[in-house]
Amino acid sequence: MPQYTMIIADDEEIERKALRLLVQKEFPEIEIVALAENGTDLVAQAQKWRPDIAIVDVNMPGINGIDAIDLLCARGVGTRFIINTAYDEFEYVQRALALKIDAYILKPEKRDVTIATIRKLCRQIDEQRRDSRSQKQIQDLFVQIQPVMESEIMYSLFIGEPAAGSFDTYCEMHAVRFEAGAVAALVPVVGGAGGLRSQDKAVLRAALDAALGNSCFYLASVTESNLCLLLFVPVRPEPEQRRWIADVLRVAVDKLNPSLQLPLRAGVGGIYARFELMGRSYQESLLSLIDAGEEGVAFYRREQQDRLSRSRTAAEALVGLAREGNLQRIGAELNTLAPRLRQEPGAAVALWTAAGEQLEHTAAARGALRAQLERTAAELEKPGADGATLLREGFYRIAALLAEEGGGEEETYVRQALRYIEEHYASEISLDSVAGQIGISPFYLSRLFKSEQGETFVECLTRVRMAAAVRLAKETRLSIREIAARTGYGNPTYFCRVFKKHTGSTIGDLREQSRKKRF
Repeated sequence: MPQYTMIIADDEEIERKALRLLVQKEFPEIEIVALAENGTDLVAQAQKWRPDIAIVDVNMPGINGIDAIDLLCARGVGTRFIINTAYDEFEYVQRALALKIDAYILKPEKRDVTIATIRKLCRQIDEQRRDSRSQKQIQDLFVQIQPVMESEIMYSLFIGEPAAGSFDTYCEMHAVRFEAGAVAALVPVVGGAGGLRSQDKAVLRAALDAALGNSCFYLASVTESNLCLLLFVPVRPEPEQRRWIADVLRVAVDKLNPSLQLPLRAGVGGIYARFELMGRSYQESLLSLIDAGEEGVAFYRREQQDRLSRSRTAAEALVGLAREGNLQRIGAELNTLAPRLRQEPGAAVALWTAAGEQLEHTAAARGALRAQLERTAAELEKPGADGATLLREGFYRIAALLAEEGGGEEETYVRQALRYIEEHYASEISLDSVAGQIGISPFYLSRLFKSEQGETFVECLTRVRMAAAVRLAKETRLSIREIAARTGYGNPTYFCRVFKKHTGSTIGDLREQSRKKRF
């Protein structure tokens, strides 16, 4: 009965057959589950079979062997890789070492060297399997915390406060290195935000994974208005990076359109080498949507920043007039701006975006106000929209909302969220699920938590859970597994790590300290 599984990837059919015959003759304990003729096929087959060993040729068409291995490592595929190539150039050797490739053999290699290399890996696999229980715990941990971390990271970009610590942890968990990145926003061609609002988020995410899963490493957020992607971009000259991004997004759009019956267009922000600049890239991706035609991909251009700067100056004046309730002056200002708004593509959207940024940082940013901002933005993005007229109506409505009595709605939403967390912290809850319960967008709730509580949603949830865990540790004799389950942690190992980091002690230490105080 086979004890190991293997994939052989080589674009030369003769080489694939020769290696298969060698393995079948010398290693009856190894089952060859697939043969791949290019890098894309290798990624798909490796993710499907999760083989113990893969013998990979470097120089394959499409995605080369090194890039395919890089992507598989980032996705947590625990395969052991043998590089098999006639190209013994230093660049390949260097990249292979950086990826911690398990072995490196040259074509043509002596038969006994190849056999010894495979046999050595089989022994290493045996050693690894002795620790399989620990590995399973790590995988369970990934499944449990990955969606929460990914959501938290993406929303931190939306509010302009990138969560660098969470991002570093996420990259470490997935053994992926961030060397360059860009944010892409995908929105419906027709219908504004409403087109996505009617879609099931789980279906959208599954379709996105199917479209991009074999092409690149990315983080994603599915909202009611767009599909937002943080793409890990290869380190290349910028023109090549843009071509790579355009190819990836066109493939994604082509695959998403028929499955969702929802034509999409994409805007791409600037490409930066630091995660801390991904918030800027997100803002730029929204600006670049202005120039994205039907089902097209548009990149951010530097002159758009000049457009935004002019728009911010105009928006500042208009927001001030809206706060004063001076509708006559608002109308006069917009009449002055009307020629530009009608002639310059995207000027109205840029001005409204700048106004929204100012309003969202005030205590007046209530739910009704946010809804009006989003509604007008959706109307402005429709083909043929009269920007001057829509902006006038939008600012008039904003002025009316600012004049209404009330306010404090942010506190109401945060209190509702805190109450829900207090009542359901033992369950599997997330920013998205809590926002859905109280009827606002996750983006809005994330911003409110940061401004109202001075902490992120995940930090608040962890604080509540840890307080409950401390109480149970002191007042009961429940086991660590039981305390973890009652505070929302399915993985006791991860619970212990969080508990130690949060409290500075273990459950046992805490109980001992509590016992000594009683006596």
